[in-house]
Amino acid sequence: MRQENFLCDLTISTKTKSFNVHKVVMASCSDYFHNILKKDPSTQRVDLNDVSPLGLATVITYAYTGKLTLSLYTIGSIISTAIYLQIHTLVKMCCDFLIQEISVENCMYIANIAETYGLKNTKEAAQKFIRDNFIEFSETDQFLKLTFDQINELLADDDLQLPSEILAFQIAIKWLEFDQKRVKYAADLLSNIRFGTISAQDLVNYVQNVPRMMQDADCHRLLVDAMNYHLLPYHQNSLQSRRTRIRGGLRVLVTVGGRPALTEKSLSRDILYRDPENGWKKLTEMPAKSFNQCVTVMDGFLYVAGGEDQNDARNQAKHAVSNFCRYDPRFNTWIHLANMNQKRTHFSLNVFNGLLFAAGGLMEVLCINPEYQKICSTKPLP
Repeated sequence: MRQENFLCDLTISTKTKSFNVHKVVMASCSDYFHNILKKDPSTQRVDLNDVSPLGLATVITYAYTGKLTLSLYTIGSIISTAIYLQIHTLVKMCCDFLIQEISVENCMYIANIAETYGLKNTKEAAQKFIRDNFIEFSETDQFLKLTFDQINELLADDDLQLPSEILAFQIAIKWLEFDQKRVKYAADLLSNIRFGTISAQDLVNYVQNVPRMMQDADCHRLLVDAMNYHLLPYHQNSLQSRRTRIRGGLRVLVTVGGRPALTEKSLSRDILYRDPENGWKKLTEMPAKSFNQCVTVMDGFLYVAGGEDQNDARNQAKHAVSNFCRYDPRFNTWIHLANMNQKRTHFSLNVFNGLLFAAGGLMEVLCINPEYQKICSTKPLP
């Protein structure tokens, strides 16, 4: 009927083209036309000078058939028109299409479309795809064309999926060196690199030998701060920052030492963690076997204190130990801290205000400062 111009009662015009349509059809799918025609049912012409003819033609086809053929090359004009005319089902159809079409080659293009038209869910989907496939994306031409704000946002993301922070550093350098005009962004961009999570040896082998890190004072400061962080392991609690945290870290349940089974007397050094998908897996081993030890977490470190070095229910106090050590899951390393004042078992180890408190097992309560290796007694338990 529309193609034959039969009973058409409304003309919709853009700057260059006009379309004859039926009011009832357009009002049934578009809130924009519904509101206009509700106010004045006698309206015979609507001018849409800010709408593209291609976008409007596609929207009209959708209004009559409920179907349309989408393409990444034309979808921008369709989304713009659908949003303007308040055709929500069409906007959702376009969003679903964009999400379905995301690939390494077009992910940034789709993210830009989503940003332009305020498509929140589509933008989040594109950004997640980029985070999850960042290495492959960094090898495309689109990556090199990113603006500073775009790459800065990506490298600042905690959920960026990378096997090592060295790779994040190398990718950042690649972007900077593509255009000499980007030198001014070097320090700001590289401040997103978690240098504290790169081992001292790797800092020397892969970071220090990059000229930019030695020639630019602000970039050099980032390297020096990271080296100082590694040189002062006992002070790392107070030096923790965004640049010392690993990306994409997961909170997991761990078991530390003890007896592998109630029927066994032998003790274990194993520390296990629970993988949400694959069950219990071995994380590392303690420096020594222990039983009834206390465990707590502070500043991303695992602390293990006291316990017993033998499984002897009749002489627990005899086998109690005063050991105190810290595990760093980023580098799978242990350091021994100052022993507690007394051997202690069956007690509680708690965190408060950057300090550790050992309570129970003995009447005396210990306050432990891991940074300065200080242990002092507080008021005894009641």
